[in-house]
Amino acid sequence: MFGFLKRKQQKSETNQAETGKPAIKQDTASDDSAAINTTTDTEHTLEDSLEKTRHGFADSMADFFLGKKSIDQDMLDELESQLLSADVGMDATTAIIDELHNSISRKAINDEAALHLTLANVMKKILQPCEQPLSPDVDKKPFVILVVGINGAGKTTSIGKLAHHFIQQGKSVMLAAGDTFRAAAVEQLQTWGERNNVPVIAQGTGADP
Repeated sequence: MFGFLKRKQQKSETNQAETGKPAIKQDTASDDSAAINTTTDTEHTLEDSLEKTRHGFADSMADFFLGKKSIDQDMLDELESQLLSADVGMDATTAIIDELHNSISRKAINDEAALHLTLANVMKKILQPCEQPLSPDVDKKPFVILVVGINGAGKTTSIGKLAHHFIQQGKSVMLAAGDTFRAAAVEQLQTWGERNNVPVIAQGTGADP
């Protein structure tokens, strides 16, 4: 679930380039705009499509811990800011930081590696009870999925991939634009509709969603 543990290790590994300077390994995930396989390859799963989106948070956490040598209040404050910036939410972020403080006070955490592992375990404990398969009820028509999140979180891209996923299952899909105030929001969703050959319902830019 938490790939940032592995990604941290990958980022810390280097190899010698021709110049003799270490070269850090780069993530080779493809761009989101080209991530949808428009063929009928049934092995191309939704999880594969969202690989780059999922790694965004993992990469940011791996970058945060890379090079950290000591645990202090400044480090925890910076971690709190990172979590809030990643749209983890105030309640979840507070619970995570409180748990880390408790672990530090119990001497259960005494170095950066232990803090990193504890963070992953705490987040896993929060997320696992919420985990469930996305299985539309065929008896409820239309079955509506509302996608919400902050700007830049990848909502529209994820909607396009969900549409492709359900089309591959033989379902009838329609997209509806609610984010009509963001610049080019409607156009971006319409592009995904064209790629998946599904109708898109939308008003003009700036209209009431």
